[in-house]
Parts: sequence; C-alpha cells; structure tokens
Amino acid sequence: MFSISPKSVLPIVATLILLGGVQAKADVSGVIPEIGDLERWTVFSLGDGNNFSRAFGQALIDGDLGLAGNGNFLTGGYATVNSDVYDRSNGTILTFEHAVSTGSIFHNQDALLDNGVNEALAASAHAFSLTPNRPNTSVKLQGNENITITGAPGETVVPSLKNFILGDNSSFTLQGTATTTFVINVSKKFSLSGNSHIDLAGLQWNQVLFNVVGTGHRVSLGGSSIFNGILMANDRTIKLKGDGTVSGDLIANRLKIRGSSRVLHPPILSPLVDTFSEADFDRGSRDYETGQSREQGAMGRKLK
Repeated sequence: MFSISPKSVLPIVATLILLGGVQAKADVSGVIPEIGDLERWTVFSLGDGNNFSRAFGQALIDGDLGLAGNGNFLTGGYATVNSDVYDRSNGTILTFEHAVSTGSIFHNQDALLDNGVNEALAASAHAFSLTPNRPNTSVKLQGNENITITGAPGETVVPSLKNFILGDNSSFTLQGTATTTFVINVSKKFSLSGNSHIDLAGLQWNQVLFNVVGTGHRVSLGGSSIFNGILMANDRTIKLKGDGTVSGDLIANRLKIRGSSRVLHPPILSPLVDTFSEADFDRGSRDYETGQSREQGAMGRKLK
C-alpha cells in the first residue's frame, strides 16, 4: 500500500522550507514532452476500428473535440458540443433529435488528427516507462474512505497501479505545488462511481496524468463522480454517464458520453506564488498519520 516513511517526510519538509514560494509552474508536458499539443483538446478519440464515439442525453462537451482514426461521431438527445469539432476525410458526424454543436465543424483534418494519435501513443509509452517512486499497489476505496498522496516541489510522483477503483463517497487527493506533477499508470481496471472524486490540492488539471494502458475493461466514470486531470486510455473506451464530471482532458480509443455528464476544459492559470506552504504540508502530514492509524483495520483490506 502507499506509505510515506518518517525518513522520507523530513527531506520533503526541508525542501519546502528552503524553497518557500515558487513562481514557476509545472505541466505534464514538461515530463512527457511527447504529449505535444494534446492538452488543447477537451475530448480526443483515436478512433481505431469502425465503431462511433458518441454523446447522448444531456451530455456536455465544453471544448474542442478531435476525431481521429475512423473519424466517426454520433450525437443525440439534447447533447451539446460547446466548441469546434475536427474530423478526418473519412469521418462521419451524425446528429439526431435536439443535439447541437455551437462551434464549427472542420473536415479533412487528417494531418492534425494523425499527429494527435502519434502524440498520444508516444506519450502513453513514455509515461508507462517511468520508474515508479511510490510502492506498487491497487487503490480500492469505498464508503467514506480517503487517501492523500503528496508530492514535493519539483517532484514527479509516479505510482504504478494495477487497479484504481473509487466508490460511494470515497476520495483520492493529489496534493502538491505549482511545480509538482503526477503521472499515475494503471494497468487493469479504472472505475469511479457513486459520489467518489479525485481532488487536486495546490495543483491544476494539466499537472496530472492518469495513463490507463493496454486493452481490458472499459474506463468507467459514473454516478456523480468527479475527475480532475488528464485521463488517457488509448486502447480502451471511456464511458462517462450519470452526472459524472471531468475537468481536464479525455483521450481514448472511443468515448461514450451520456446522461447529464459533463466534460469541461478549465483554463490554465499562472500562479504568482506557490500555493502549497509549509503549514499545508504539516496539515497533510497530520492527516496522513491519522489515516495510518485507521488504515491498520479496514484500509488494509482495501489497498492491496
């Protein structure tokens, strides 16, 4: 399971004290340069195979949509794409019922979209090749359980997970600074349900990459779950349903977005100072120590 030893806490505290406020900011692309301009998209489909990506119900995509591969996209119900759509010369965009796109549709964007596919494949491979610097584990949280993973200024935190499963009212918090990045590799199941949420403390969405590798289960975000960051699943379908909300980017082979779910693309803010202070870290350490004492019971069965 995830653990932070007393020996590892002291250097992080010392680093925070020495650095104090930091005006620079980090971005996943600084660690994974192959990601290129993928952060411009709200939703990007690699589109391998013949199946359509789709948005139904009252789903909202609030930002640019890129349709590579087969270029196929289907919208229905009252679904809204609140920006521009880019597809390839072989692509088909079908709209039924009251679905709308408020922006322009740019056809024949083969070179732009093929470049995005190459960026996504190279970025995922690079991310998965990074040496883990947190213990390998699976995250499985239910009920009101929560866990916080903390990164120091300038650090790239790299957990390598088998499964990442949040349910009920559970929460998974990534805590860091304007110069911290997180690259989290997941090789099996990724699922958010209920009112579960991934929270960022001192970070922006472009500092966090969840890289779901290989074929397998659909990547599922349902209920009223909340995801913050970049979610990449190049060989899988991402299914967003219910009242689920994504703030950041979705990159997948295929996407199925339905219900009242939303995919948002918040602006990147340039912080004047590092928002993560020594006091913040002290509070995080106390929270962790409290969690450790509880973890010896139920949590020991959940993180394995």
